[in-house]
Amino acid sequence: MSIHSLFRFSFYRRIQISFLCFILLPTVVASFLNYSIAHKNVKEKIFLSNQTVLTVIAKDISKTVDDMTYASNFFVQDESVRKQLRIFTNMKRIESFNDYETYLQIKDFFGLIDVKTMNPDILMYVSNQAGFIVQSSEIQGSDPEIIRQQYETVKSRVDMSKANILQWLGTVPTHSTTVLTNSSYLLARVIKSPNDAQPLGTLFISIPDRYFMKAFAQLGTSKLALFDAYGQFIAGNREVSYGSNAAMRNNIRNESPIQYSGWKLISDTPESQVTGEITKTFFITMGLIIPFFLIFFFISMYVAKRLHRPIRKLQAGVEQFGNGNRRIRFEERGKDEISELGRTLNIMLDQINQLIWENEQEQEQKRELELQALYSQIRPHFLMNTLNSIKCNLLLDNEMIHSQKINSLMSLLRAYMKFNEPTSLGNECKLLFHYVDIMQMRSDIEVQLDVALPPVLSNLEFPKLLLQPVVENAFVHGFKKAVDRPKIVIEAEQNEDWVEIHISDNGLGMSVEQQNQLNAELQSSPDAEAWQSYKRVGLWNVLQRLKMTYGSSSSMTCAQSELGGLTIVLGFTQKIDAGGSAC
Repeated sequence: MSIHSLFRFSFYRRIQISFLCFILLPTVVASFLNYSIAHKNVKEKIFLSNQTVLTVIAKDISKTVDDMTYASNFFVQDESVRKQLRIFTNMKRIESFNDYETYLQIKDFFGLIDVKTMNPDILMYVSNQAGFIVQSSEIQGSDPEIIRQQYETVKSRVDMSKANILQWLGTVPTHSTTVLTNSSYLLARVIKSPNDAQPLGTLFISIPDRYFMKAFAQLGTSKLALFDAYGQFIAGNREVSYGSNAAMRNNIRNESPIQYSGWKLISDTPESQVTGEITKTFFITMGLIIPFFLIFFFISMYVAKRLHRPIRKLQAGVEQFGNGNRRIRFEERGKDEISELGRTLNIMLDQINQLIWENEQEQEQKRELELQALYSQIRPHFLMNTLNSIKCNLLLDNEMIHSQKINSLMSLLRAYMKFNEPTSLGNECKLLFHYVDIMQMRSDIEVQLDVALPPVLSNLEFPKLLLQPVVENAFVHGFKKAVDRPKIVIEAEQNEDWVEIHISDNGLGMSVEQQNQLNAELQSSPDAEAWQSYKRVGLWNVLQRLKMTYGSSSSMTCAQSELGGLTIVLGFTQKIDAGGSAC
């Protein structure tokens, strides 16, 4: 090797060293800058994300507080409510039918405001001077023992001189031998007569801890807590403090006020939880960069020139592809690494083209789904609130008939909104009275609905809206021609573990051949597609829901009714204890 060659080699090495230094130094600096910027951006994004979610949670809680204010105002302002509370004020227990009627009237008033609140976790109850309590509904946490315990704890906190003002009573821990619960936040409003300022009762509103936990679950892993106007803890993570301190200075802290209440919602996200993985990745990256650069120094001297030309071709091809030439492909001559890279890049380009096409299709489908989502964003409770307002206006105008029709429609809408929730056989039959009320208006047919249920079967758990298609068939097919005094009778009977429900009418009925054909089709259980074109697809749906609920032994048959029309018999197996509950 000549001196000239050695000089050239040394110069090439100096070029490689210079090249290495010029890459290593900017890379290290850029890594530090990227780490700092990423660290800052992640904290800012987490802060903004947490603030957005916190604002949504705060709005939900504010809406709940506003709903509670509306509910309490109803008891204060409605004269019919105050009238019943005057009767209720000295009641110690239900001792007569009038007492029981007053008790039911007050519970009915709770039913009216339940439509506004639409929150199954909120419990409301009213107490009189004698300590007798009427609660709004039978929900989780409404155990009489818990309600009595809450009442005894907070009644001393109620300022009886502050009439018709919503009072914030604070958090009350609750314990029960039958129900496991944590704590509840209570509000109260003293109700007095506007004429003589006599106390009529006290309305209590209990917001359980599980309501807040459901709302707080939206924020993910961040610590979240709710405090009242005095900085007292209400719900959430007790590790979150009302005021910031030095130990939490670097944490991501978000706050959002709750309207109408003076409460404050605070989230605290530890910095290590957000940026710990970024810091760890940075140091691992720095530990790998230096050794790889040294390895590159020795290898690059040997392969740089050899790889430069084919790599340049690959680079030019990639640039063309990046500029929009999606048909570019690389030569695949030879068996070295560059040729393999060319073949791999060709495969990758084909996959990219395929992904681009699939992405375009996906975006088109996503756009259609977004349009469908926009059309489905009509909130059902808006319709319920509107109907309730119309109903209240009709009641004020003494339009009892139309008010009852709207009440029936609201009952059906509530059932449709909670279609998947089970109900009892008794409640299902009560819902049928509302359905028949609506159908009578639509068809202009006065139909008598009779229901006879044994007490042991009235509380039987039953799929919601299962009997409606059968009753609908009676209207559509049985009474499609004039019938003298149309009538529908629903009866239930139990023979050991076998339960049968009979739905009979005095309509036109069916011939024996038609009955036999329908029974054969019901027993054969054809698939759904075969029934789609059949006019009695509703009966098939009833049978399928019956089998999914009570097992494959469930059945549906039709027979001649003793009333002169048709009887549909639903049969299924269900073990029932003495109290009417399914075993």
